Amino acid sequence: MSIVEQAKADGIELAVEGERKGNVISPFLFVDVKNDSQLARKEVFGPIAMIIRAKDDDHAITLANDTEFGLSSAIITSDLERGERLALEIESGTTHVNDMPAVLESATPFGGMKKSGIGRFGTEWIIEEFTTTKWVSVQKEHLQYPF
Repeated sequence: MSIVEQAKADGIELAVEGERKGNVISPFLFVDVKNDSQLARKEVFGPIAMIIRAKDDDHAITLANDTEFGLSSAIITSDLERGERLALEIESGTTHVNDMPAVLESATPFGGMKKSGIGRFGTEWIIEEFTTTKWVSVQKEHLQYPF
C-alpha cells in the first residue's frame, strides 16, 4: 500500500489529490494530519505535503522536532525575524524561510540530521565529513631523554 493509500485508509483528509501526467506528478496535500500518524512519521520524497496544526510557536517547534528525521524544513511567514528565530530551533540540516525546501546551492553544506543522511556534502564540507584530522610528528634525530 502506498503512503497516499495508507493516509486515506487512516482517515486523513486529502485536500488536493495529485495526478500523474507522463513523468510529472502533481502534489498531494493532506490537512489536519496528526503528528503521530504514519504519514507524519515517514520521510517522504515526493510531491506530498501535510498540514499539522500547532497551538503556538513552541508547540510548532516541538512538533517539527518530534521525528527521527531531519533533512530539510520550511517556514512560511510574514514575520521574517520570527521565521529566522524559529528556523534556528528546528532540528534539520536546512530550514528555508519563505522559500521552497528543494533549494540547493553548491557553495553551502547540504545534508540532514538524525536519520536523514550521513552528514554534509558540498565543497569543503564533504572533505571535513569524510576526513579525520590527525597530527603525526617524526623526529629524525635521536633525542637523549633524562630518564
